[in-house]
This record gives sequence, structure tokens and C-alpha cells, in this order.
Amino acid sequence: MANNEDIPGKIEVLSRLRYHKIGLTERMKQAFLNVPREEFVLEKHKDRAYDDTPLPILSNQTISAIHMVMIYISPSCTDPQVGDKILEVGAGSGYHAAMFAEMVAPKGCDNPGHVYAIEIVPELVKFAKENIEKAGYSDRVSIIGGDGGVGHLEHAPYDIVSVAAAGKRIPPPLLDQVAIGGKIVLPLGRSFYQELILMTKEKDGSFSEKNLGGVAFVPLTGKYG
Repeated sequence: MANNEDIPGKIEVLSRLRYHKIGLTERMKQAFLNVPREEFVLEKHKDRAYDDTPLPILSNQTISAIHMVMIYISPSCTDPQVGDKILEVGAGSGYHAAMFAEMVAPKGCDNPGHVYAIEIVPELVKFAKENIEKAGYSDRVSIIGGDGGVGHLEHAPYDIVSVAAAGKRIPPPLLDQVAIGGKIVLPLGRSFYQELILMTKEKDGSFSEKNLGGVAFVPLTGKYG
């Protein structure tokens, strides 16, 4: 495989992200350059891996546009730090989990975090596991089959809960599994248009809330879909 920084389009994508008003940090840039997005798309779409647009994967699902993934890991959103423990709801192809892993468990760090990515579609569980292994993130990312809306109690509480599917309400188990001082981000609303909501858990267990603007995600399924 070529050096990730040599893949055509990577540097160009970074230069265009300013149009989305994303505050790119050096850590975010390096994470993007390190993760081979071409390993997380279908073979027939590899030539479009660095198009900043959602791409079809399996089971009528999509891999998010690059700018949306960057928004999720930005300081204005989840702001993941080295050592953080993350629960991701909706693993999809595994790309977003790999990006989170670069932020919380970069190679050579002293206090690596971990990403637990839950996926309800069996075909995608297999796909994401294969992609994570090929790309070299299986030591930092666990792909788990199940209903992400109920969370993953085994490793709770989480510093960050990241939801990549839209629902009409926030699944209560996810709120319970956010650590004090931790964050949960998710799209809320109807099909085809939602608001991206960021919530921070305060010391008394309540949540402060911030609206990050309009988005479009596939719907959440399972118990809270």
C-alpha cells in the first residue's frame, strides 16, 4: 500500500475543509492522513474514496462524508483526547471508529484509549471488522454486533458517545453511559434532515446542550429507532 499521505486527493480534501468552517487541528489533520479511507469503502468505489461525499457501503447504508467525520472529531464537537474511551453507535464500515482511534490512541502514546463500535447489521459487523483489521486498528477498536441504542454496559461509562444514525429521541441508556464531564453527539429529527446535537454531562448528572446545525443521516434502528 502507498504511503497514506501520497494517496491522490488527501491534501486537496484538507484544503477544502475550510469551506465547512471546521477548525482543523494538527491532530485532526494527522489522523486523516493516517487512516486509509480507501480500505473502508467498497472495491467499486475505491477511486472515489477521497470524494467528500457519502458513499454507499453494504445493506443500503453509507460511509459518511469526510467533512462530517471531521466535524465529529473537532474541538467544537467531541474533542477526543488521548486516553479517552469511546462508544460509537453505528460502526458502518469502521472508518469513523478508525478516525476516533487515531485521536484517542495514536501509535506510541503512553495512555491509549479505546473505541467500542456497535453495529446492528450483521453484514456490516463483518465488513467493519475486516476493514479495521486490514487497516491496522484492531488493537484500538472493538467492533461489536448488537443494538447500539442500548449501549454497551460492559465498558461504561464513556468519555464520548458518538451516534452516527438519526432518531427522534435520545436513547436513555446512552445518556446513562456517558461519564461525568463526558459528551454525547447525535443527529435528532426526521428522515433526510436532522439537527446535530452535542450534550455534555455536568457534575450533577444533568446535560448542557448545543445545536451544531443541520445534517442528514440514515435512521437509527433497533429498540429506540
